[in-house]
Amino acid sequence: MFFALWPDAEVRAALESLARSCVAQTGGRAPEAANLHLTLAFIGEASTSGVATLREVGRSAAAAVPPFALILDHIGAFHKQEIAWVGSSGANESILALANELATRVTSAGFELERRPFHPHVTLARRARTRVLDAMHGGALSTPIVWNVSLLTLAASTHAQGVPRYDAVDTWPLGGRPG
Repeated sequence: MFFALWPDAEVRAALESLARSCVAQTGGRAPEAANLHLTLAFIGEASTSGVATLREVGRSAAAAVPPFALILDHIGAFHKQEIAWVGSSGANESILALANELATRVTSAGFELERRPFHPHVTLARRARTRVLDAMHGGALSTPIVWNVSLLTLAASTHAQGVPRYDAVDTWPLGGRPG
């Protein structure tokens, strides 16, 4: 289980195109277009009652943060993991507020989160074989992707024949009123 932002069709198409370009220049494997997302909080396994709790966490966290624009304008890499990604060159206070809101609520509900710092990004390629920043023109995108973020998603991950699949369990509008 994890909380994430899922792109709309237009942003997904731009990310898919960028992922194909990245793979062409660095090698590796791009995620399936339907799997492109930005993880905000990774939970791991959850029981049925845990999922119900996570739904409440998602609803209340989404209500606390208004919709926002996320500018994806920088290509980077986690070289040890051979992962190429796209993110923002500058801090985006809204995504940080949403991630912090989720972290606070998830841990208060008794779940553990990863301890590494939050680094908002969308994975473009796994097993990238060459230096991503060199291959991708120093990391700057010539045409930034503007993502108007308006929904929070709770997703579940499954694997079939070694291929991950992510399914939305629930979604909530940002800035909505808690019920």
